[in-house]
Amino acid sequence: MLIVLVPLLLIAALAGAGVWLSQREEPATAAGTLVDQQVDGLLVGRSTDVRVPWGRLQVTTTEPVDTVEGDDGTLEGSFIGIQVELRDTEDSVPVDRLPDASFLDPVFSVVADDEAWELPALSGWADGAEVEPGARRQYVAVPQDAEEVTVTMEYDGVTQTIDAATADVTIGDAAPLYDAPFPAPGGPCGDQLWSTGASAVDDAVSGCFVRSAATRPYVAGLGWAPEDSRWLVVTVVPGAPTAFEGRRGTYEVPASGVETSYGLGFEEPVEVYAANDLLPDSAEPDPLDPQVVVFEVPADRGPGQLDIRSRLTGELQDGRRTRTARALVVQGAFV
Repeated sequence: MLIVLVPLLLIAALAGAGVWLSQREEPATAAGTLVDQQVDGLLVGRSTDVRVPWGRLQVTTTEPVDTVEGDDGTLEGSFIGIQVELRDTEDSVPVDRLPDASFLDPVFSVVADDEAWELPALSGWADGAEVEPGARRQYVAVPQDAEEVTVTMEYDGVTQTIDAATADVTIGDAAPLYDAPFPAPGGPCGDQLWSTGASAVDDAVSGCFVRSAATRPYVAGLGWAPEDSRWLVVTVVPGAPTAFEGRRGTYEVPASGVETSYGLGFEEPVEVYAANDLLPDSAEPDPLDPQVVVFEVPADRGPGQLDIRSRLTGELQDGRRTRTARALVVQGAFV
């Protein structure tokens, strides 16, 4: 009996070893293979925050894992999981966008030993002027012997790099996003300065005031400010007088009789647009019609005076005749 049993046991052992060897020799999933996953529960890994012009994102990277579940079953190899979650949009000033300009999506990629793979499932945040909340998750296969793995986030040509092993961030040229000051509160404009021959009417006082002023490294539609510069974004209600005293009496100024321009010292604005033009179609326009004025300023600038110049064309009814007169009124505000 022993003579028969030993060969049978040997054959069974060899067969089992063959199965084990075949499993071990299963080729690893090719580097760069992407596996989308629904965000379901907490992703265990290292997290860090990165900033984009319209808000703040939390990026989490996992340790390398041997298997992930894909659409076609379990995949084997070496995989890094990346999750991106919108933390807030508090840093975004609503007027930091030209009319008809859209917010951009950041582009995420994984780089392993200088070979890069884009992660499209981590995009889809920006939709025109809106930002979609939530979280997105994707796995990518990397070489098992990769010495360095990083996650990059590129926004309109500026790249930030996250070390997948430590979650340390190299912010590079995006540094101004991290030290941007809060918007400064506004206030009323100063005294009116009138051109020769014109003066204020007591019951036609100007409603000029500045709502806010913010220094920003990026404005949608303008892009990143030039090196060593920033965009100064001022929201102002010009509030031009509705009448003025002229040589022949009181001239009434219709809405069509006002032309307003702006200056910051000797600098002219890069862009001027109505804040109402940024509102969605369903929103009620602001009856005060605030204007957004954008200047390019030095990164280390101090406070300066914004000049609001209103050129007025007034009308005076003199019997059957309508007389017209022109006047210039200038007001200033520190921004």
